[in-house]
Amino acid sequence: MIARGFWLYRGSLTWPTADGAITRLDIERIQAALSGGGHYFRATFTYDFLDPNGRRLCGTWHKNFSSEPEVRDFAARELPVGKPVVVRFNPKNPAFNDLELDSWTYTNDRPTSLNI
Repeated sequence: MIARGFWLYRGSLTWPTADGAITRLDIERIQAALSGGGHYFRATFTYDFLDPNGRRLCGTWHKNFSSEPEVRDFAARELPVGKPVVVRFNPKNPAFNDLELDSWTYTNDRPTSLNI
């Protein structure tokens, strides 16, 4: 399964892009079975975009956090509802798509200021 995921990711680097927008944020509290009763929060960002034929499609992107305030801070800073985004999609089947995000969005380590 990991090899298939890597194969799909590598192939997706050549997929075309489309302009889209974040349309929704859902936050889910998840009980972590392996952490002795702990929990985490999963943020699901929904986005819409138009495929080459003008059909509106949507997709989702997930990120986990340790608290709900962390989710809300991240969403307000990086992916607020209405924010324009770039979507990379499979040209043979645009239902297979993903957000084109920079590494700071994934790691949450964007510098807040540049003190030189």
